[in-house]
Amino acid sequence: MGFVAAGPVIWPMPADWGSSVRESLSWYTDVLQASASGSTVHRSLRSVPRRSFSFEVIADEQERRVIDALMRAWSGRRWLLPIWPDQQLIGSTLAAGAGGIPCRTAGFDFSAGGRAVLWSSVTEWEVVQVASIAPDGLVLAAPVAGTWARGSRLVPLRWARLDSNSSIRTITDTVDRPGVSFTLDESCDWPAQLPATEYRGHPVLTARPDFSADGEVGYTRLLTTEDDGVSLPYTADVAGAPFRTMRSAWELWGRTEQAEFRSLLYGLRGRAVPIWVPSWQQDLRLVQPAASSATEIRVEWAGYALFGAQRPNRRDIAIHLADGTVLYRRITASADIGAVERLTLDAALGRDVAPAQVRAISFLGLCTQASDQVDIEHITDGDGLARCTLPWHEVAPNV
Repeated sequence: MGFVAAGPVIWPMPADWGSSVRESLSWYTDVLQASASGSTVHRSLRSVPRRSFSFEVIADEQERRVIDALMRAWSGRRWLLPIWPDQQLIGSTLAAGAGGIPCRTAGFDFSAGGRAVLWSSVTEWEVVQVASIAPDGLVLAAPVAGTWARGSRLVPLRWARLDSNSSIRTITDTVDRPGVSFTLDESCDWPAQLPATEYRGHPVLTARPDFSADGEVGYTRLLTTEDDGVSLPYTADVAGAPFRTMRSAWELWGRTEQAEFRSLLYGLRGRAVPIWVPSWQQDLRLVQPAASSATEIRVEWAGYALFGAQRPNRRDIAIHLADGTVLYRRITASADIGAVERLTLDAALGRDVAPAQVRAISFLGLCTQASDQVDIEHITDGDGLARCTLPWHEVAPNV
C-alpha cells in the first residue's frame, strides 16, 4: 500500500500543528444597492462555497525526497487531499477484508460516495471508498486491503489542486518546510442552520463572540462628491444614514462547536442572508427598576434621544439578563429628562427587571457579512481549538 503506478495520489504528509491550518470558505453574492436609500438586494450565486486549505509541513529525509518528487511531478494535476483537521485514530486493529471502519463520524468531513485514507506514514497508506455513513462508523464500498494497527490515522479525503503559490523552504540538506495551499476540486456540502431565535422576521445571532481578541467598529455612509477643482468640493450624504461595520471573533472549542458554527456559515452564505447582530456591548445602562408590565425604561443619559432618536439600526435592542434570558424590543419613543433618558418600548418586558439583573443592553443592527470569504484558523484538529473572525456590515432594515 502507498504509491503505486496508476494508483491514487494523495498529499501524504500531515500538517505541522506547530503552525495553524487555515481553511477558507468562499461564497459569491450579487449585491444591488439603491443609492438614494441604501437599501440592498442580495442574490447568492453559489449554493456551496469554494473551499481551500493552506498549511505547512516538516519533511525530513525520505519524507523530504518524496514531497519534492510529488510537487515536481504532480503539481498541475488533481490530488486527494486529507482534511487534516478531521483526522482521528482508529481504536482497534482493522483486519484486511473488513467491510467497514468503526469510528466517529459526527462533525467529520466524510461524505457518502467520497473517500478516506488509512494513514501510517508517508509511504504506508490506503485509500478507501465510503459507501455510507453511520453514527458509529463508515460502511465501505470495497473491503480494506491491508491490516491497520490500532492508532493508525483515519482522515477524510477531498479532490483538490495545488495552488501555484505553494513552495518549499529548505532548512538543511535533509529537512524542508513546504508551505502548501490547495483549492478543493469538488463541492463540499454541509448542513446549513440559521439561529432558531427570530426577531421581526429575521434570525438573531446568539453565538456570543470572544472578547479576548479586540473587535473593531466603524461607520460608513453613501457619500458623493462633486469637485470642479476651483471652488470647495460639494459632498452629499445620499442615503442620509450611517451603516455600522464591525468585526467579531470566536474561539471554537471542540468538534460540536465547530460543526455548529460551520452550519451557521453555510446558512448565512457569505453576504447573502441578513441577520440581527447585537453590538455585544453595554450601549445603554438601566438605572431604575422596571416592572413586568412596563413599556418604559429609564437609562443613564447617553445622548440617545438627541442623536439616536429611533433611527433604523438604532431602535432595536437586546436586553441581556444575568440568568441568560434575552429580551428583544423596539424603541418607539425617547425623551431626555436630565441625567437619564426615558425610552418607550413596543411591548412590556413581561418580567420585573432590576438594574443588577441586566448584563448589557445592546443595540441590534440588521447585518450581512461584509465579505463572501470566511477564514477558519485551525489551531489543532477539530477536537481542539479553531478561531474565526467575521466582518459585519449593516444593511437598511426592511422591518
